[in-house]
Amino acid sequence: MKFWLLKAAGTLEDEEIILENSVITIGGAEFPDLSGIEDKEQVKKLILEKYPGMRGELSETWAGEIYSFVTKIKKGDLVAVPFKTRNEVLVGKVTGNYEYRQLSDFISHVRLVRWLKTVPKGYFEEEYDIDLNAPEAISLISTEPEKLSVLVETKSLESLARELSSTLGDLDLMKEKMLELVDRLAETEEIPEVRKIAAEMEKILKEK
Repeated sequence: MKFWLLKAAGTLEDEEIILENSVITIGGAEFPDLSGIEDKEQVKKLILEKYPGMRGELSETWAGEIYSFVTKIKKGDLVAVPFKTRNEVLVGKVTGNYEYRQLSDFISHVRLVRWLKTVPKGYFEEEYDIDLNAPEAISLISTEPEKLSVLVETKSLESLARELSSTLGDLDLMKEKMLELVDRLAETEEIPEVRKIAAEMEKILKEK
């Protein structure tokens, strides 16, 4: 299992699309279906046909990034996608091979992914020794297996059910207390008593 950093999310609308459709993308929507690509040179040829004035070094880099997205990322790999519109990094597990699907003006080259969690950018940079401002659109992240295990950790259904049951129980209790205080509030016109009830309600809300 490899861990990839993929900095290609597009606009706010594109970020919502990758979340809702559970996909990752490398951009390059102006290029056709890349399913039949066999090497990086084929990608570079497509780039130079579209942008004949592009410098050789830049086209070489871009071709390598697109080729890596199409062929080197494997099902089961982890991927981190920094949001452009918020201070978070989205982490997911790749579940599908390369597909050509026109989802927006920016998104057509995709791979299915199961989103696992989001982490703050600052924490991510420090924890994985990554500079999110570096120019590479796609790169491998080197880290210890233990850190990867933490990323893919998921709670069991039984654990989630217990937590949900506990939370619902707390909400029921909170609702009962709040209704009781509202009844008391409706029955009094004394300002000191109103203030006391308001303070109790505020305390309950802060505790929950």
